[in-house]
Amino acid sequence: MGTHDAYGKMVLRHAAGSAFQDASAAVFVAYGSRGGATVDGVVGDSVAVEIESRVSKQVRGAVLDLIYHPYPKKLLILLPVHMSNPTLCSAQCEHILARFLKAEDFRVVILQGSGRGSVLEGDAERVKSALAELGAHEVAV
Repeated sequence: MGTHDAYGKMVLRHAAGSAFQDASAAVFVAYGSRGGATVDGVVGDSVAVEIESRVSKQVRGAVLDLIYHPYPKKLLILLPVHMSNPTLCSAQCEHILARFLKAEDFRVVILQGSGRGSVLEGDAERVKSALAELGAHEVAV
């Protein structure tokens, strides 16, 4: 799974440049006084990002980390590796996110590539477009 995560982060770096951060305190998600979790990254100071390639049930669990992250905008990036139906998984995640957020505050993007095979330019354009729709001003369109 590490290669898929690395591919997703490479796509984000290509799409968002230095606005994408994956190793700062900004990725932390607090769950009360008993610790927390991390998201895969942030873009600027407004978009929290999760990159998922796992089965749909695990992906839906990761959506909770996005919802709880304090940044107002959420981007879920799906790599069609282990989920049996990426389109269905995407629709389910959009439904969950819509219960907690306004439609303009989240995007779900299905990449074409993965750690098994890169489609970097096309995937970066998909992510860049989603970031622009979310109002990530740090990203040049």
